[in-house]
Amino acid sequence: MDQLLYRVIPDILLLLFGSLLGVWGVSIRRSDLSLESMAVYLGRVGAAMFLIWMVALTVYQRQVPVLNPGQLAFFLGGLVWFGQCYAQQRINQRLFVVLPLLGVVILMVFGLVLGMRPGPVTTSLKSVSTAIHVTMSLAGIALLLGCGVFGAGHVILDLNIRRRNFNAWFQRLPSLGEMDSLRRLTLITGWALVTASLVSALVILNLRSSDQGSVASHLHPMVLLATILTVLVLADRFRWISANKLAIGCMIMSLTVVILICVSVIEIFYGRIT
Repeated sequence: MDQLLYRVIPDILLLLFGSLLGVWGVSIRRSDLSLESMAVYLGRVGAAMFLIWMVALTVYQRQVPVLNPGQLAFFLGGLVWFGQCYAQQRINQRLFVVLPLLGVVILMVFGLVLGMRPGPVTTSLKSVSTAIHVTMSLAGIALLLGCGVFGAGHVILDLNIRRRNFNAWFQRLPSLGEMDSLRRLTLITGWALVTASLVSALVILNLRSSDQGSVASHLHPMVLLATILTVLVLADRFRWISANKLAIGCMIMSLTVVILICVSVIEIFYGRIT
């Protein structure tokens, strides 16, 4: 069971998502609606398989896959894909799905290279409260990474429109309005999840006074992220700046998220949290 959950199934999932990326790669060169439909179906199968593996591993190790950096990266890759499926239910992204899918494959490869089997685990990573907090945080982060990708899509489409470059690639992407809706959807949902995660962590901090120093230092990046997100959500809601500038802001926010993830991982696994 150990080998199956920590190596065999993750390898199968990587193979499945890599194959899915290949199908979409073929679709780039061939405008085939049946091929695109098959790719969407395979994506749903991949999401279902990842969910089954995640539940099985959680039961086996009595914690969601966050016990080491490899598990965290692989788990984040799956959550990115869940966010993609969530957005796909609203708006068909067609060829634009290649970008988030590439990110999923990279995260899964990174997770397997780092190793999925946990070594000695700190006490703070074993609790139910940690599982809830980290899962909400990663789910929000996954959506925010998608928000940055959709922001980049908005900028690319806007540039093509300004240049009147309506090629075949352009025709098989969501419209500018749809890309803006996807960016807004992932921004607001990601902000809600990150805020809820931060509130839950603050509640836990009050209940565990002995952990205040180490946990508080881990929350500093989350407070910064929540502040940035709140400004972006308000700017979007009240139209303080143009849609194109908002899209660029979301791209910068996603890059900030990547940096904050690295800081948090270092703090959790190599810092003072025990």
